[in-house]
Amino acid sequence: MKNKKIKIFLGAYLNYINAQNLNCLAIAKYLDSDKYDIYALKINTIKDVSTNAFLFNCFKPLKITTNIAVIFGIITCQIIYLPKHKIVYPWVIKFANLIGKKVFTTIENNMCETDKESMLLSFGGEKKIKNHFRFTKNIFGITKFIINNATCGVRLNNNPLYLGVDIDLYKFNKKAKLKNIVFIGSLKKRKRVDEFIRISAYFSDINFYIIGSGDNLFFLKEKAGKNVNFLGQVNHYDLSDKIKDMDLLFLPSKSEGFPKVILEAGACGIPSMVYCDYGANEWMTHMKNGFIIANFDDAISNISKLQTDNKLLQITSKGALKMAKKFDWKIIIKEWQKVIHNLK
Repeated sequence: MKNKKIKIFLGAYLNYINAQNLNCLAIAKYLDSDKYDIYALKINTIKDVSTNAFLFNCFKPLKITTNIAVIFGIITCQIIYLPKHKIVYPWVIKFANLIGKKVFTTIENNMCETDKESMLLSFGGEKKIKNHFRFTKNIFGITKFIINNATCGVRLNNNPLYLGVDIDLYKFNKKAKLKNIVFIGSLKKRKRVDEFIRISAYFSDINFYIIGSGDNLFFLKEKAGKNVNFLGQVNHYDLSDKIKDMDLLFLPSKSEGFPKVILEAGACGIPSMVYCDYGANEWMTHMKNGFIIANFDDAISNISKLQTDNKLLQITSKGALKMAKKFDWKIIIKEWQKVIHNLK
């Protein structure tokens, strides 16, 4: 007799593209279909996505219908994963606990450091953030750095639960010489894209590309020189083709979790240059599979080095691909399945 499948609810809109939703789409894809049935959300005004998951339809007013759908998911499933903290009312999580369902979540950004953009500031203080998470027994940081810096009253599991990359969506392109540098992300203040513009002025013989949209677009275009190109928002499924000729990803932000785009770029053989402020040395080794910098002068120095050392670009390109392969969802999902079976 076959073992009964475990039903898992993913609290994400699988047909709406952002990092958390894409992660849940990959989780639905790679969880063992012989062991699990997957349920999740979709937004009715957006095109459907290919998935084996059963999707609850959400419509305006979105927060109300989302919470109704989450309640149905809680009633239907044994395991509840809620990555989006603000769309679900705390009493809904309390209800899940009362009827014996196992709920878990992930913390994917700076939680408590108030000198940067943080969840603590977003929730409005320690009391409110503690109140929100008081019914969630299983809370996982996605990096050790996030766990070690979670000091504002919400207890995280000691071990990180890493997110992955769907490496099959990307194509490796061999690098020869540094010609094109790209930024990928939202154009808002926290991302510090003005520094990307600033560094472009030092390297007039390199093309700089900005992929993304946001409130700062007009301001950035006003500051940009002739070697800066704005490509707008790119569909996730077109990203590999759009960045195939890029040689380096530069992320000037100093407040992140584990940027998904580092792995997406790595899967294409594009090394990343990132700041040390959010624990990048946990997954990246300087000058082996990317570049970890402390200040703006470091950024200039590393780009100058790459301009004159094609071998270093090729080494870090291959290293970036190797790093991405370590975080392939086909591998990472095995740890997720262990966590699911050991939830409190």
